[in-house]
Amino acid sequence: MSASRSASTLPPGPPTRRFVNMVRWLVTPLPWLDELAARYGNAFTMRMPRLDTPMVIFAEPDAVRELWTGDPLELHAGQANAVLRSVLGEHSLLLLDGERHLRERRLMLPPFHGDRMRAYGDAMRDAAAREIERWPIGRPFPVHRATQAITLEVIMRTIFGVGGDDARVAPLRDALVRWTALGTSRLGTALLLLVPPERALDVRQLARRPWGRFLPWAKIVHAQAETDRLMRELIAARRHEPTGGRDDILSMLLEARDDTGAAMTDDQLRDEMLTLLLAGHETTATTLAWTIHHLLEHPAWLDRVRAEVRELGDGSPLLDAAIKETLRLTPIVPMVGRMLAKPRTIGGFDLPAGAFALASIYLVHHRADLWPDPARFDPGRFVGKKIDPSTYFPFGGGARRCLGMAFASYEMKIVLATILARTELAAAAGARVKLVRRGITFAPSGGMPVVMTARR
Repeated sequence: MSASRSASTLPPGPPTRRFVNMVRWLVTPLPWLDELAARYGNAFTMRMPRLDTPMVIFAEPDAVRELWTGDPLELHAGQANAVLRSVLGEHSLLLLDGERHLRERRLMLPPFHGDRMRAYGDAMRDAAAREIERWPIGRPFPVHRATQAITLEVIMRTIFGVGGDDARVAPLRDALVRWTALGTSRLGTALLLLVPPERALDVRQLARRPWGRFLPWAKIVHAQAETDRLMRELIAARRHEPTGGRDDILSMLLEARDDTGAAMTDDQLRDEMLTLLLAGHETTATTLAWTIHHLLEHPAWLDRVRAEVRELGDGSPLLDAAIKETLRLTPIVPMVGRMLAKPRTIGGFDLPAGAFALASIYLVHHRADLWPDPARFDPGRFVGKKIDPSTYFPFGGGARRCLGMAFASYEMKIVLATILARTELAAAAGARVKLVRRGITFAPSGGMPVVMTARR
């Protein structure tokens, strides 16, 4: 349905019980979205446990455009991301709305654009080259874990000004890797999506009791606590070091002052640093792995992209197009949302205050009328073309579009160009890669095993 139709009641949706809806969303999220879209069209309502207000999913560009251009004081992205509070903390940029969000976004934007961003290009190339040297020849290895190692190294240099092997940050890196692995497991994902944010603290407290080590989620809680402790120790130590002349994000935020002259608290710094560490490497690493997967599945495109990379390096338009097509075909998150602070008409439907309006990245990116033969990998869709942000939005849109979009795109081009120039890769024999859930993101199964047949 388009935004031109007259306002009406909520769109229809599945009559199943809320718990069943949640199980379907946990276990078979994308097939379920396909099923709902086929049954109800480009707008449908879902009811979930713990939510008194509806979730309305839109796969209609007109409705998506309304979400991007609407008043952010009325369309709250921070409240729509409340499920992440137990992981990122209440001060995370992803959980803020209104003036507070604008203030912290302005503080954190400079390192992710312009000359500051490009200054990290050498670090990105070096991180990729060092990781490639560790890859075995002729033996399968999980390339997703390798891209995670690269992107974590890059984001740690960006945030702290030193690499993950530096003695000052190596314990934090190791703790973060452990916590991420546990937190994105099936159990960690279930805890994240099934435990209400307001009850998450109670669940963690149970694991800290004398008998708590026997609880199945105890390892996750202790890994999170260790990461938090090391992060706070690092912040405290840096407060006593001179920050002049440093261009890392932590130094910049330690010096930042708001309009009243107040500095950021340790809690604020912890939440923002953790948000950047998690969001700044996990999603980028997954997109890198998916891009390698699609190129290996389509040798003709791989040959074309590799040839252009040899000529133009990471400035290859075709390489950029391959990344964009990967984000269209296999988006890392399936939807982005807003919580309505007051009643509002979106897509021709009357939504009450408190409702969640979600733009489905996956469904819009797979509409045959917008993307002919949508299941086909075709980077040519993006070569020399300007794309409507209401039909293609892997990084979200409007005032809440991902802060690190330009940084992530730049990093992915550099890392992939380095991999294509220095290696010959092939899919591992017998490996069947499928999409699996990792927390709120979707990644290739089994770490996406590949074989390096030669190192250049």
